[in-house]
Parts: sequence; C-alpha cells; structure tokens
Amino acid sequence: MKKNVILCISLILITAALSFYMKWDSLDLDNTVIFSKDFTLTQLAEKNNVPIKEILHNLSHEDLSVWEISRKQPVKAVITNPESVREAIEHIKEHNQPLKDVIKYILWAVYLSLVLLFVFRYKQIKKIRVVIMIAVVLLFGVALGATPNPMESLVKLFKLLNNMEGNPKVLVSSFILFSIFSVIGSKFICGWGCQLGAIQESIFNIPIFKRKHQFKIPFVLSLFLRLTLLGVFLALLFGFGYGIVIGVKNFVIYHHINYFKVFNLHDLALVSLYFLPLFVLLSVFVYRPFCQLICPFGLYSWVLENLAFNKVRIDEKKCTKCGKCVSSCPTEAMKGIYSYKRKHFLPDCWSCGICIGACPTGAIEYKRKS
Repeated sequence: MKKNVILCISLILITAALSFYMKWDSLDLDNTVIFSKDFTLTQLAEKNNVPIKEILHNLSHEDLSVWEISRKQPVKAVITNPESVREAIEHIKEHNQPLKDVIKYILWAVYLSLVLLFVFRYKQIKKIRVVIMIAVVLLFGVALGATPNPMESLVKLFKLLNNMEGNPKVLVSSFILFSIFSVIGSKFICGWGCQLGAIQESIFNIPIFKRKHQFKIPFVLSLFLRLTLLGVFLALLFGFGYGIVIGVKNFVIYHHINYFKVFNLHDLALVSLYFLPLFVLLSVFVYRPFCQLICPFGLYSWVLENLAFNKVRIDEKKCTKCGKCVSSCPTEAMKGIYSYKRKHFLPDCWSCGICIGACPTGAIEYKRKS
C-alpha cells in the first residue's frame, strides 16, 4: 500500500509537470486564422503556423484529390470552395485548448490514483464500477470532450512523423502521459479512464440477455485484427506496401473509424456515423468491441501490460481451482492468468476487478508483485 501511495503521488506530480509544460509550450500559438483566397496553401500554412499536410488532411476528408493540387498557386485557382480551406485551418486551431487538456490530464491522474488506492480494496468492485463508468462518460467524455484520448495520442504521433501534425512537444508529452497511465496498472487508462471504453461498457452493462456474458472474443482474433488494422494504417499513411499497391498515401484510416468523436458528433466521420447503430448494438452484446477489435492504443497498452506495476495476481495457496474468476471475466484475460504457463503477453486485461469479487476464497488481488 505504501509503495502505491508513493507511486500515485509521483504520478500526479509527473502529470502536473508534463501538463503545464504542454500548456506553456502552447501559449505562443495564436488561434487567429489568417486567410485570403489569394494566398497559396504554402503561404497559409506558414502564416497560420500549421503543417500544410494537416490542412490537406482535413480537406481530404471530403475529397482525396486535394493531395494532388498545386501548393504554389492561389487557393481560389485550385480549390472549388476556397472557404473550405479557412474552415480546415479553424478546425485545426480550435483543438488547441492547452488549459482544458491540463485539467483533463490532472483529473485523470488524481482519479486513477484514487481507484488504485481505494476501489480495489472493496470486494464487490463490479457494482461500484457500473456507477464509476457512467461518471467517466459524463466527466471525461460529455463534459471534457473527445480529446485528448489514448487512441489519438498514438495516431497523432505517427501523423507527426509524416509531417501532418504540428507542436511535437505537446504530442510527445501526451503520448508519454498515456503510457505512464498504462504502466501504473495493467491497461489502467483503458480500463478505468477511457471515455469511449466507459461508454461501451455502460452499454454492455444494460441488464438484458444475461447469457451474453458467456461470449468472449477470442484473444487471437482480437490481436490479429488490431495488428492488421495498424499495418493498413501505416501503409496508407506513409504510402508503402499496401499503400503503394493501391496508390494511396497520407490517408488516416483511424479518422474514419474514430468513435471517440461521439462526444463531438459534428466531427464524426460519415462512415462512423453510418455504422453508429451497429456499433451501439455490438456494444450491447460484446464487451468493449472497439477496444478489443480496433483501438491501436489498446494494442500498445497490451504490450505495456508486461511492464505494469499493478495487475491481477492469484495467491496459489488460497486458490481452489473453482474457475469462477475465469467465467466472470468479460474477456479471456483471466483464462490466461489462471491457465497459461507463461507470464508475459497474456490476453488483454482491462483491470476491471470483476474477478476479485467472483473469487469465493479471496485468492485474487490487484496489487504489485510481492
């Protein structure tokens, strides 16, 4: 307990330091849009201090052919609707809200620390968690919006490498923070702090079709789909491999399947909007389908699980091999912890703590390694 107290205090201090660093680093950014139809794309990018590829990326949501237009001619000569360029720049700059991000990161650090220190001390975590997940949706999703979020912290890092994002210090700091949140506990930010994960779980918790809990996505399938999607994303972004074959570059596939945007519906891509009813329906029957099948950060945090300080651990002396923890787990995580001989790269564990309440002998704890 004392070690976790020290860990949590360190987490809050590091988060505060990095968050304010991001804020001060962004103070010199002017959100005023400088625009003229007589400017070229290159001039507009320079005058507004945004990457030209980021402008084109936003325009390409409606028309992929914009990547082929001249960047050295006035926008009125190369773009049918020049005002769309202004709107793209405004969209880029309106997401520069450093103070709001500082508040959100610090709240995450404090909240995750409280969960680690107090929530896991209760036997019936499942009942408490239902309420907490709704609170996470309302606070980190509805009140504080879609960004920042774990998935975009990773996606934007790759976009930065492709010169499609500005302000590298902010993006790198954000990615570091989400990584730290994932190391304090096994997939901790995903399981307890992610706004999209929480809304999926809240839908899944609707008490209908109780037998749905028996269905679990095979971990092998989950891993394969996420790895494949990540590979396609990289190929289409940087234009190699599959991207070369179909002649596509600078295409961000995760933009079109980004359900974090349900908290800012006007930013939700058309493909995601069309499939929104299916996404909701799937969330009713499957535990966190987006997290298990799509999210690239979920894949990254799965790797970080091997480095996590706190995770589900079984006391072999108390365990009676009843298997109730395995059947209660919403994924194949407990099956891996309970049955597999290896200790690393087990099926994803979202640290939900349901297995703790299911164990009749108190053999399961969420803690640091003894």
